Amino acid sequence: MTQTGSCKPMKTRLDRRMLLRLSGVAGLGVMAFTLTACSGGSPSLYTLAVTPGQPQPGGPRFVEVRLPTVASGLDRDRIVTADSGYKLTVSAADAWSDSLPAQISRVMAGDLAQRLPGTGVFVENDTVATEPEAYVDMSISRFSTGPSGNVELDATLSIQPASAGAPGKDEQYYMQNFTLQGTQASATMPMVQVLSQLLGQLADVAAQQLRQLPFGQSTGRHTIVRKKTQHG
Repeated sequence: MTQTGSCKPMKTRLDRRMLLRLSGVAGLGVMAFTLTACSGGSPSLYTLAVTPGQPQPGGPRFVEVRLPTVASGLDRDRIVTADSGYKLTVSAADAWSDSLPAQISRVMAGDLAQRLPGTGVFVENDTVATEPEAYVDMSISRFSTGPSGNVELDATLSIQPASAGAPGKDEQYYMQNFTLQGTQASATMPMVQVLSQLLGQLADVAAQQLRQLPFGQSTGRHTIVRKKTQHG
């Protein structure tokens, strides 16, 4: 369970003349100031994490995970804890430690790197990057507890080879919609843990599709040697 900051009443000694003067508009102003001072407090910050998968050889030499498209209702500082389909419930005390699209792409890159040991995986706009051979794109429409009471991830995943730094128009292309469901979560921390696990399941599919791309036939050993050569 997370702990949130509490607000203790402010104790101030006022004589009778001062109390009489704090009336009308002036009194309302003091009340507004007191309420504003008490409404603050630092939120508890949460971050997604990489989950283990099954490492297997194969796949492109380099893969770029691009920033996902996240539904505007989810893309906020405070964490959306529930989505009933008609109403979003937003936590008053819990927030993401970074933008949600940045976290999702970072975790997906980490998940893929763990599942594709012979592949260099990086996120879009990463300064430590090279020319990718494939792109991973995601669109996220649900990322919270769903109407069933279980934690849910609704996403569209696409995998595409890249040529000359841009997605190839006539090359092999994969795209599929997913509704992944985990266990129930009674608080923000277990919900974030289950969401991380669901992203790991999505990474399992992405890794499998990346291994099936035509240029992913080289052995893991050969790919590792070429990566080490590039990095000097």
